Amino acid sequence: MNHKFTKYHGRVTENLELGFEETFICVHYTKGTTEKNACILKNENKSQEEYLEIFFKENNVSDEMKKDVKKFLENSKNFNGDHWNEFSSFLMKALSFHMVFGLTIALTVFGCYKLGAYIDNVYNLYPWFTLILTLVGIGLGGLTGYSMVQKYFKKPNERQQKTQQESQIEVKEYPIIDVTLDQVRKAVRQFSDSLPKGVYRTIIVQDDNSIDFNQLSSILGGIPSKKYYMSKETYDLFEDKDKKIAVEMDLVQKAVDLYVKERKEFPMLRFDPERRVNYYQLIQNYYLKSTPETQFYITDLDGLVSHIKPEKRKMENTSQ
Repeated sequence: MNHKFTKYHGRVTENLELGFEETFICVHYTKGTTEKNACILKNENKSQEEYLEIFFKENNVSDEMKKDVKKFLENSKNFNGDHWNEFSSFLMKALSFHMVFGLTIALTVFGCYKLGAYIDNVYNLYPWFTLILTLVGIGLGGLTGYSMVQKYFKKPNERQQKTQQESQIEVKEYPIIDVTLDQVRKAVRQFSDSLPKGVYRTIIVQDDNSIDFNQLSSILGGIPSKKYYMSKETYDLFEDKDKKIAVEMDLVQKAVDLYVKERKEFPMLRFDPERRVNYYQLIQNYYLKSTPETQFYITDLDGLVSHIKPEKRKMENTSQ
C-alpha cells in the first residue's frame, strides 16, 4: 500500500510517496523541479525509519517531511499492536459471553423442565407441566440472553467515548467586529510569526482568495463583519471591492515567474519607465489565457508584481 506526504514551502511543493513491501521500500520524491525514485532493499536488520534516513540525507528532504514520515511509522507500529490487543480482548470477551449465554439458557431450561416434571409426578399430569414449563424455560432463557446481548453490544468502546468527549469540548464563539485593512494586515503578520518553520501564511487563504478569519479570531478578538482577500503569491491584502485584483494578481504573478524562468527576462517593454507587465507577451506565449482587467507592474522586489502604479520619483530614477 502506498502512502503520500505533501508539504508546501511557499511556491515550492514537496511530495513523498512510499510503498512498503515485504523485502523493499519504493520511494518517489519530488521537490520543485527535482524528482527522485528509489527502491530500497531491506536486507539488514534495520527499522524502516533507518532505511529511509539514508535516502532523506542524500536528497535533502525537509525536516517537516521527516517528522511526518516518522510520526506515520510510529502510528503504524502502535496501530498494529493496538489492533492485536483489541482483537485478543474482543476474542476473550466473545468467548466468555458465549459461555455465559449458553450456560444461562441451559440452566433456565433445565430448571423449568425439572420443576415441570416434579409437578407432573406429584399430580400425575404428565406431560403437561413438563412441556409447559420447558417452553417457559426456553422463553426465559431467550429473554435473558437477549438482554445480555443488548447490554454487551450497546456499551460504547473507548474510542467512541473519546470521540464523544472531544465533540463535547466547547468551542469559543467570537463576536462580529469591524476591523480596518491595517488591523487585518497586522493580525496576519502576527499569525505568520507564530507559524512553525516551513508553514506559510497562505494556509489562511481559501479557494476564492478570501481570508479564513476563524484562524485569526483569537488575535483580532472577533470575526470581521466584512470579507478581506489575500494574494497567495504576493501576500497583498484587499477589501471586498477589490477582491478581483487578488485573483488576477495570482494569475499574473505565476505567469511572470514562469516567463522569467524560461526566458531569463521580464515580460515588459525594455524602455517602459513604469515597468508594466506586458500582457501581449504573456498571452502570445501561452502564459496567460486572457488579458486581466487590472494593470500590474513589476517591482524591484525579486520580480513581484504590484497593482500600484510606481511613483513619479521612482519612474524618474528608473529612466535615469
